[in-house]
Amino acid sequence: MLRVAFPWVPPGSLKHQIKFTFKFGRKTVEVDGAAASQAQGRADILVFNGSTPLAVLELKREGLALSDDDRDQGLSYARMIDPRPPLVIVTNGADLRLFESHTGNAWQPATASETALAELVATAGKLATSELQRAVEVLMGPGSQVWVKAIRAATEETISEMTGRWEEFEKPFVDGFLISRDATAEALKNVRAGKRITIVEGAPLAGKSSVLREIAAGKAGAEDMAVLFVEADSHSGGIISMIAVLLGDALGWHISSDDTRAWLARLSRQEGPALVIAVDGIGVGRDEIRKDIEELTGDRYGDNLRLVLATDDTVTTRLTMNETGRKATRIGRRAAIVTLGVLTATEFRRAVNLLSDHRIGIMKGGQAANEYRIPWVLRSLGADITTSSQYANETLAAALPPLLGVELLKRVRERFDENNDIRHGYRALAEAVMADAADDSRLPATVLQSMETFMIRRKTLKDHLEFNELKELTSRGFAKETVSEDQEMVVVARLPELLASELAFLLAQELSPRITDPRSAAAWFVTACARLPLGDIIGACALFDFFAAGGSIPMSFITEMLSIKPQTQKLHPGMTFAMSFPGAGRVEFTVLDDGRAMMRSGGVQEIIDAEDLVDGDLYGEMDSWMILAHLAGFPFVGQTPDGVLAGRADPMLLTEIGTATMALRRPALQDESGLPMHHIEGHGSIVCHMAGIVEPITYSIYSFLRRDSAGVEDWLDEAIDRNSFPLLARIEIALVTLVDGGSPQLASWANEMLVTKIRPALGAFPGLH
Repeated sequence: MLRVAFPWVPPGSLKHQIKFTFKFGRKTVEVDGAAASQAQGRADILVFNGSTPLAVLELKREGLALSDDDRDQGLSYARMIDPRPPLVIVTNGADLRLFESHTGNAWQPATASETALAELVATAGKLATSELQRAVEVLMGPGSQVWVKAIRAATEETISEMTGRWEEFEKPFVDGFLISRDATAEALKNVRAGKRITIVEGAPLAGKSSVLREIAAGKAGAEDMAVLFVEADSHSGGIISMIAVLLGDALGWHISSDDTRAWLARLSRQEGPALVIAVDGIGVGRDEIRKDIEELTGDRYGDNLRLVLATDDTVTTRLTMNETGRKATRIGRRAAIVTLGVLTATEFRRAVNLLSDHRIGIMKGGQAANEYRIPWVLRSLGADITTSSQYANETLAAALPPLLGVELLKRVRERFDENNDIRHGYRALAEAVMADAADDSRLPATVLQSMETFMIRRKTLKDHLEFNELKELTSRGFAKETVSEDQEMVVVARLPELLASELAFLLAQELSPRITDPRSAAAWFVTACARLPLGDIIGACALFDFFAAGGSIPMSFITEMLSIKPQTQKLHPGMTFAMSFPGAGRVEFTVLDDGRAMMRSGGVQEIIDAEDLVDGDLYGEMDSWMILAHLAGFPFVGQTPDGVLAGRADPMLLTEIGTATMALRRPALQDESGLPMHHIEGHGSIVCHMAGIVEPITYSIYSFLRRDSAGVEDWLDEAIDRNSFPLLARIEIALVTLVDGGSPQLASWANEMLVTKIRPALGAFPGLH
């Protein structure tokens, strides 16, 4: 067929390529002619005369009639290729037509010769801008497969611009670090089911942008959809105008918003891949975005156009419910909502594997640390390691500690510096939290809720935060208005770690005038912390902040805190107690005398089997020792009331707090099956060594032994003399961790201490395994 079209070309000079590429704006797009043939009944082939592009060949399947669409497709390819082939050939084997690429007219030279072809090549390089624009429109149309690759190229460029180094926190993504979330699969399930709108909601920094990135990356080669990633925060106007700007910037296709509407409408009604528009960072106050969402999912557009929106959960309600909150909006009726929280146990394991790829591990016990379920915390820690000078040595690997403690709040302060406007708003929230927590008139359900969630009653907040300031926090997703279980209007802080940091500052300030009366100060301090979520970390950080501000804590204050010991109370028939469960609220239990319990929740009463409750234990008053457990991990010197230094105080704290007969830690997340524990009658309950380091006190013992190993044998002997099973068990876990992960010299010393001191002492107690 080519010999028929070009009889004057010497034999052997004609060659063809089934795959070829061209520049589309700043991106390179590849055309696979064979794949197009299977899908559309025609192949796209580039023909060369020697090394010079001669023609684009649109080869239709035999028996299929030629059409203007075939000509337009070939012309569009030809006009995008550089250097531009002068001809387009359209044939089905029986019929053959030749067109000039620069005019689109049939080629009818006076003489079919090589000279005529040379003149055509020269003319083809003078294509008008309007014709180039028309070529792009055809290639981006429903009849072409190029639009899919072009959309993916635009998405790739957007994500690339949002990707930076670990320490570039202003960029949400890190190359090679994308935690696979269960929400991604759930969102894609909705998209494949034909849902027109899928909303991925969550708190700020929960990882919503990463879910959209994962959707785009996972569908990069899919046949059923193409994902266009749109960053709402980087553009003004609505979604449609954002898309127009994006197509112009990434692909060089400059079209108006109305032209964009027409293009989207055509694509939405085609057969073939769906266009999924993933919009990241939708905030409130963008009425044009709401209108565009309604328009793009309305009757003008077909089912092959679908939206995935990433929003803060405070925005979701405003998009999906009317002002009264009792009726769904048009968006709400069309949308499926996927909620993103902290990492689940499965997602955490995926994160551990990803970190391992970057030579970053987590010490045994980290699987139980709530703070490691927060994606931005993992990135912050990764930034520290990857920017270290030692990281360049690829023979080394780093290990993150099994828990963070006060380090968590240090990370928050690095992420939100003193000049951050959100931090100023959170300082006012912290003042309101302190005032609310001290109000004994609060109803029981509200008290319980506020011990697990930073929640402030509106009537308290109005004395500390102006209405406009609260509106700013809620509009940006950093605070959420809701109703408590007691039906009071409340505001929930969406960055609990940041609020905890501000509360630590406030507690340190309030401690200063009280410290002169150590007994009263200790009682106030522990009570204040006990009423707060993350109270142990807040309290320990407050003491460090007090030190940093030049304060001096007398040893009598520490002694008073030590005297507030954890308490154990036996459960017995007739006892009633209440607990608060995340997602379930307040639940009351009454222990019956037949191995069962009565459970009341939300007006529902049920009798349950509760053999574990009968003769079980309730623990209380743990807050003071939990605060000191964090403090004991750092060397500090005690001070007498008259200011005389009294020597190192941390070894004494380790010895005393290590004797606690229960696990000194905050509850794990609800998707955990619980920690493996051992209960030894007369000695209390201890964490199984198989769990690793999960208690702050055990980590403090580990840090002490690792840091001061050369001079701690006397301390070990003193600990053995205490004849405390929990203390010896915690020391064993710390030493085993040193054996497994310390330097060769330190591991050898730790093993010697285990063999010669700790395990013989443990032999006096009942065996565990």
